[in-house]
Amino acid sequence: MKRRSLLTAAAAATTTGIAGCLGGGPATAPEDDESDDPTDTPTGPRLVDRSFEVERVECGDDYGSHDVTTEDGVVTVEGVLDGRDPSYTAELVTTEYDRDADELYVEIESIEGDGDDVSAQCIVEIEYVATFTFENGEPSSVRVDQSGVRSGSSSASKSVSAGTETETPELTGTPTRTPSDDD
Repeated sequence: MKRRSLLTAAAAATTTGIAGCLGGGPATAPEDDESDDPTDTPTGPRLVDRSFEVERVECGDDYGSHDVTTEDGVVTVEGVLDGRDPSYTAELVTTEYDRDADELYVEIESIEGDGDDVSAQCIVEIEYVATFTFENGEPSSVRVDQSGVRSGSSSASKSVSAGTETETPELTGTPTRTPSDDD
């Protein structure tokens, strides 16, 4: 009988000793979880939605411009590109938000449409509006590159700092010549 009591006591002591070494005992404190660190959560603006719409396509010669406005977490780019004829439209090619630089980059270009709407032979104005919605503020700068058929490429940047806004447009390409330019 004493032998059974001795084996039971030895087994209990061994189990308690192993549990303490493995960290499963009640005296073991839980390890800190580093993923709960609030500094790991990204702060600042975050792009949550975007839209692009061509509003008007008609003959004209007022093209190659764009404006950028920012208000209440929404960045709006309104511009006019040119197309070779009424079948042309515009498309949003690239949208990138660089969190490190706090800059939104937008690229828009005119493209040839399906060709069903070639009712006139003229250079067209393609008016568009692109909107970008941010959470947690707005980017500190917006860079827009647009490319038309005749106007070439143009670029504008807008920086917002301490409530003042500046816009710096610059022409970065050369116009594309069409055969009708030589007439």
